[in-house]
Amino acid sequence: MTNPVRDYAWGSTSAFSTHFGWAPSAAPQAEIWMGVHPAAPSSVIDADGSETPVLDHFPEMTASSFPYLFKVLAADRSLSIQTHPAKKRAQAGYCAEEAAGIPADSPQRNYVDPNHKPELIVALASFSALCGFRPQPEAKAELCTLRDVLENFTPPAASQETTDSADDAAPEREEPPLTPLFVFDRLVTFLDHEDYAGALDYILRSGREDCAQASRAVNALFSRRAGQAPRPSTGLPSKTIDTLTRVTRSSPGDPSILVTLLMNRVDLSPGEALYLPAGNLHAYLYGLGVEIMANSDNVLRGGLTSKHVDVEELLAVTACEVLPIPHCPAEPAGPGRYSYRPPFEEFQLKRIEFPQAQGPVRLMPTPPAILLCTAGELRLTDDDGAELTLSAGESALLTDQDAVTVRAEGRAQAFLALPGR
Repeated sequence: MTNPVRDYAWGSTSAFSTHFGWAPSAAPQAEIWMGVHPAAPSSVIDADGSETPVLDHFPEMTASSFPYLFKVLAADRSLSIQTHPAKKRAQAGYCAEEAAGIPADSPQRNYVDPNHKPELIVALASFSALCGFRPQPEAKAELCTLRDVLENFTPPAASQETTDSADDAAPEREEPPLTPLFVFDRLVTFLDHEDYAGALDYILRSGREDCAQASRAVNALFSRRAGQAPRPSTGLPSKTIDTLTRVTRSSPGDPSILVTLLMNRVDLSPGEALYLPAGNLHAYLYGLGVEIMANSDNVLRGGLTSKHVDVEELLAVTACEVLPIPHCPAEPAGPGRYSYRPPFEEFQLKRIEFPQAQGPVRLMPTPPAILLCTAGELRLTDDDGAELTLSAGESALLTDQDAVTVRAEGRAQAFLALPGR
């Protein structure tokens, strides 16, 4: 397959070269897309060397009926705080934007297709995300701790050059604004009533200006430049410090920095996974992973981004309640073989590890299936004797239910994307 690489600003210049052996990239490489989504469809290199669209191999399907979109995601910076709509809302939103005449490629568009976007992320390397709302005692304790630190913290004054043309004129010092500590008190009040919807609305909409000022104070606390005094001790957990350091660096002064204090921090080791249903508020912080989702690119953003933000739509879609962290365990399915089965009908994902597989692995996948090599080298052979070799970062489209035998010499890893149950 020939798969497009998306170059979003939060991507990595080194992850694909380090993990897959690709040539280093001068620009950030964020996602490899495998599928038929109109925004960036894959193609297939056929046996005769010609290149054809994936859908040519499935004449009974359209872009909207293809079940999933398969990706590799590499993030050096935090992604937006976002959620995804349920299917009915996506259909209604898409129809409304079409009727309003909003161009399909408009950056102001929320719904670029009529589908929902439940998704699954499996870590290939260390991967960290914010996912859902955390229990009230945890969030309240850290808000109170941060409030107390900021009450006694004086942000460094900003220098501003004067308009005086004299060579010896000293720069004026602009006094930093006072931290609106009442913002933290207000958020604690929302939490005392377990009103996460009210807290989210306050940060992103009704109290946005005050929350932006509070976020600038948080930014000053966690963004230390050379020559400045060391950051004062905060008493916050190391993971919270890491989260705030990352989001203040990527989105300084964004009011949604405060939203991160309401969310669970989830750290995944290679092979561990999260599934994200409609309405789950989340933000990926950093890392490399394999991602599969329903065939959609509908994203409702609330902050930590320069892209289109629609707070009202995000608030309408987000599930504002504390729910268990949606881990998706890897179920053993034989030597060196694992299955990920999130509660979605569109897709499932399998992982194969060599040499743990103890020899060749015979596959009879339900099409459309995509086999991705993520480490080492794979040799594929079908029952007619045709062979194909995949290196790390390469994929093959499996178009029918004929058996394919997969072999590897030494360490190798593969992921197999399949339609759901």
